[in-house]
Amino acid sequence: MKRISPLLLLALAPLHGQITYIDAAASNTTLADGSAYVPTAAVNNTDNQWSLRTLANSATVYTSNDNNASPGEDAPTLRTRISGLVANQTYPIYLYFWSAGTSGNSAWDIKAGSSAGSLTVHDFSNAISLGDGHVSDGTVTNSTAFTSAVMVEQDNRDLLQVNLGHLTADANGRIDIYIDDNPGNDDRTWYDGVGYGPSATPPPLTSSEVVEIAPNGVWTWFNDERAIFHQGYFFCGYVKSNGQYGVTRYNPVDGSTAHMLLSTATSQQTDDHNNASLTVLPDGRLLAVYSKHSTESKIYQRTSLVADPDADADWGPELSRTTPAPTAYANTYRLSAESDRIYNFHRCINYNPTLTRSSDLGATWETPIHLIQTGTGANRPYPRYCSNHTDRIDVLYTDGHPRNQENSIYHLFYQGGNLMRSDGSVIDTLANAPINHDTGERGSVVYPFSNSAWGPGQGPDDWIPTGRAWTWDIHYGADGNPVCVFQVQVGTDAGWSTSRIYYYYARWTGTQWQRRFIAQGGRGLYAAESDYGGGMAIDPIHPNVIYISTNAASPFSLGNIQNVPLATNDRFEIWRGLTLDGGLSFTWEPVTQNSSSNNIRPIVPEGHMYDRACVWNQGTYNTYTSYNTKVLAWFENDLRIHTMQMDAPEVSLTWASSPGRYYRIMASGDLSGFEIPCAADIPSAGGINTLTFDLPGVLSGMPRAFFRVEEQ
Repeated sequence: MKRISPLLLLALAPLHGQITYIDAAASNTTLADGSAYVPTAAVNNTDNQWSLRTLANSATVYTSNDNNASPGEDAPTLRTRISGLVANQTYPIYLYFWSAGTSGNSAWDIKAGSSAGSLTVHDFSNAISLGDGHVSDGTVTNSTAFTSAVMVEQDNRDLLQVNLGHLTADANGRIDIYIDDNPGNDDRTWYDGVGYGPSATPPPLTSSEVVEIAPNGVWTWFNDERAIFHQGYFFCGYVKSNGQYGVTRYNPVDGSTAHMLLSTATSQQTDDHNNASLTVLPDGRLLAVYSKHSTESKIYQRTSLVADPDADADWGPELSRTTPAPTAYANTYRLSAESDRIYNFHRCINYNPTLTRSSDLGATWETPIHLIQTGTGANRPYPRYCSNHTDRIDVLYTDGHPRNQENSIYHLFYQGGNLMRSDGSVIDTLANAPINHDTGERGSVVYPFSNSAWGPGQGPDDWIPTGRAWTWDIHYGADGNPVCVFQVQVGTDAGWSTSRIYYYYARWTGTQWQRRFIAQGGRGLYAAESDYGGGMAIDPIHPNVIYISTNAASPFSLGNIQNVPLATNDRFEIWRGLTLDGGLSFTWEPVTQNSSSNNIRPIVPEGHMYDRACVWNQGTYNTYTSYNTKVLAWFENDLRIHTMQMDAPEVSLTWASSPGRYYRIMASGDLSGFEIPCAADIPSAGGINTLTFDLPGVLSGMPRAFFRVEEQ
């Protein structure tokens, strides 16, 4: 057979580049304040009103100073409303007006913008002419530019297009554009309409893209790892509404779930603080560690009997270990460079962060170590942890509970037997723990509490006056330095209705902690815990990606922290944020939207293989002991080909795929169209698909072959 040169192509989705044109008319165009406006039917250059002029296609335009009279007519500012958009999504917006030339009185102009008080003058110098010649009867665009036919030429006039930038629709799916003439310039203004392109904000997930991991489950945010990818499966721990502790194995290849029960009647407690921490042992088995919420001096554990458990019988017996004081939380990490020693960070001695270690994979545990000393038994720092699973564990922690303490946030890490600040300087050895927080033995300051008002040049990036911080998540950036997310809250439980939460992202640059206020967190989940925010999480695989849960009406309007309105029904929704400049700025896309119940406490599991991965709780959350939520997940890859091999007549393609999708492979010999089918109805194999198929016979005589993978 003649050898063929294969080339790879990939279609992500059909092209949707057309602009939806909206002709300015009384139905959508009013005065700037929204009151109705009827332009005059005949041209009058002295009445300072807009006139209507009919074009060749019987459409009308709003005109001002139609005879170029001096000093020029001053018609009122208009507002054209674009409706029917998706709430809170961003669209490219365009303005359309007419001009008869490029200079002098033939260069007609217009003023426009998204705010009535700040309009920009547009003419030939900053617009695009859609016409390329002058005809007497009018010419319309072809269908590739607009979704409908739009006239672009008439007589000696061309339609001009101005890109007004990207604007975001309000909660009712509307965008307002303000238009005015340019009095005093002696030029005409012929205003025709506006338009919008396809949404620049991906739509929220559909039900087919969201996976239900468990029908009944919740977690607090002080136990990790709550969820991991392991052996090709997704394992997730949670607490059920009846107080049982469960773990689910989800198979992304076939979408199946296996629900398993960890707790016994002895260990269970209806409290979201008690979800299990999962650790992979060297032989692939899983260790699950959990505790009740400070009601007994015990740690519980179970170890799977196999590497990929999918039934209760796959777990060994529940074991308990006595602790020197009431215990809460579990955060377990295995360090391979320390002969697989397991570190379990929990709350115990003096109600402070405590460390218990095992050198035999959980068979026995050493005497607990008081890690951070503060207070006399009522004060309790709240830490978050992460590890490289080799030789380092990082700790992000507060002075105490934000209800009781004026919290700053600190960072330290353990490595080589030492507890160190962010810059690597040693605070003390672990053997000398605890470090004494009250006497100044502390990690590096990530966020400083302050009651002070801002001075010149200061703002929420520095601190929020009286704002008390609380930790959410920490991981390692692409450079290996830690990045973290946390919240700052202003208000009290008694003032829950007016209290507000503010979200931050920070990273260690190598010399300092750079922090930014990035989003409005809205209000806490309920009055008795006004500091229980919706939640934040960092993607450990893509640390420039974060997920937040907020019930703020405009989460990314950061100019005002005094008046932050809440969303309809105070609903919490999930958003995905991406930073390309080290956290200085973010772009956002909705993960959930217009939900019937709250979406809270997002997490991103370690070991995932997806471009977008998020797991969260959805449902009713009344208190930490009263809830009715399920566990949902979103795992998705951008559709792209990884590799291709050809050994005619066989072709093998490997591509990034998403669970629950079906694909087809199409081919072309000359790129005139991908009309040659190769394979269809290919189910997703999880994160990566591979298929070997026979080269279609019609391609055997061609010098090249092009292949494209498509979603069906």
